[in-house]
This record gives sequence, C-alpha cells and structure tokens, in this order.
Amino acid sequence: MRIWPQCIPCIYSARAREVLTSDIPDREKVFVLTALAAELSRANPFSSTIRLATETYRLVKQGTRNRDPYYEFKRESNKLVAERLLPLLKEKVERLAGYELFRELLVASIAVNSLDPGVPGYEKLEVNLNVKLGRDESREAYELLKRATRVVYALDNAGEALVDLEVVKLLRNMGVEVWVLAKSQPYQNDVTLEEAVELGLAQYARVVGTGSDAAGPILGELSSEALDAISTADVIIAKGMAAFESFEEWTPSKPVVHVLRAKCVPVAAAVGVGVGEGAIALRKPALARNASF
Repeated sequence: MRIWPQCIPCIYSARAREVLTSDIPDREKVFVLTALAAELSRANPFSSTIRLATETYRLVKQGTRNRDPYYEFKRESNKLVAERLLPLLKEKVERLAGYELFRELLVASIAVNSLDPGVPGYEKLEVNLNVKLGRDESREAYELLKRATRVVYALDNAGEALVDLEVVKLLRNMGVEVWVLAKSQPYQNDVTLEEAVELGLAQYARVVGTGSDAAGPILGELSSEALDAISTADVIIAKGMAAFESFEEWTPSKPVVHVLRAKCVPVAAAVGVGVGEGAIALRKPALARNASF
C-alpha cells in the first residue's frame, strides 16, 4: 500500500520501542535508532508501507541481535487465548452451525487481532470479544467457500491463530482442502511455520512457509511453494492489515477474503471502515474487479 504521512512516525515509533526495550547497551541503541531514522528518511510519496515495515524490522533484529523480539509476547498471547478466550468462544458457538458459526469465528478472530504490539495503542495483552464490523461481506465469502475445493489461509498474529484453527477445522468439515500460509522467519508477533505446526494447524491443513520474514505476502519475497498455493487456490482468506496492504500492491487472480481490524487511518480509509472497526471484506480477482477495492 502506498505510504501516508502518518505511516512514517508510526513505523518509527514501533521500531524505536523494540530497540529501547532490547538488552543491547545504550550506545548500540543509539546507532540502531539512527539507522532506522536514516532508512525511513529515504521514503517518498510512492514508498510501500509493507516494505518499509519489513526492512526496518530487519534492521531491528540485526541491530539488537535478536531474531525473534516478540517471542515471549507470542507465548503469552497463545496462553491468554487458550486459557481465557477459547472456553468462552466454544460456549458461545456450541449451538451454531454453517454460516452463523463461520461468521462468529471470524468475528472472534478479529477481536483477538487486537493483540498487536507492532501498532501503537495495541501493545497490551488483553482481549474483548466485542468488535464492531464496519464492513461485513461474510455471507458472500461463505458462499464462495462452500463452492471451493482448495483454500489458502494466510495467518497473522499469535493468539489469533488459535481461533484461526477453529475456522480451519470448520473448512475441513465443509470438505475444503486448506493450505495454511505462515511466516518462514519471525516478523513481530506473527505466527511462524514452526509455531503453526506446534499449535496444531498441521493436523487439519498443509502448512506452507512464506519464504521469508516479510510483513505480508510481498512479490519477490514469497517462496515458490507459497506462490503455487496462492495461484492454485479457489479462495484466499487473508488475515490482518499486512496482508491487506500487500494485496493493495498486487492482486491475486482468485477472490481474497480479508479479515482484519483497521487499527489506523490509512488502512481504515482503504477498507472503507472506521478506525478500530473490524472488516470481513471481499476483494474480487484482478481480472474481474473494478480499479477500486
């Protein structure tokens, strides 16, 4: 997605916090912070938000000598969701089936998407299942999935992935073959391939690595296996803002169901919802849709 002015201080704020809370000496923190400022100073009105976020995070990992700065946050997120949210969710949906179950699970996954320390204001380990949908195309998405043979499910955050597991189980019960797409290396609190397997997703889906630690499915960063999964799927379910921002730059030839919480003005404006609202939004294939999303 093309950068907005407020994206620059937003990215720097997140990266600066990662550096300042690291264990490296203060002298080294200064060098890393100035390197981040230099990287962001090269941005122009045509820069990509998702590429800037990726490159600056790589600088943080290199500068702090920590390949996974959010390791503990991810573990705590999974524990929080497993112990406190999933029991409530399962009780809430136990009498639901079909479309109603599908929609309720997606809304719950959007609520858990609030566990996102890479976005200012979303750093706390707390979840509320109540979320307002500013855009709801879940019925059309469900009808597409009922006719699908193969679906790619692109994961986002830890914690959230445990709710995604419930969606994947539902898709399997519908007779759909599911390929789960997870980061090959750590990016913020996103789920890696190894973590997706540990959470049990490989029992219900084929788990595929993206090929890198890029924030989203960026062309040039995706593995051949990930590209093959995307190109052969009937429908793609893309979780989170990073996937949305990536697909603003290139659109697959298959329908994409975006499931996210719009945590900032640029993404909210692009999706057509208010800041803080959730969205289940359908992106039509590149050859079939209009120029606007």
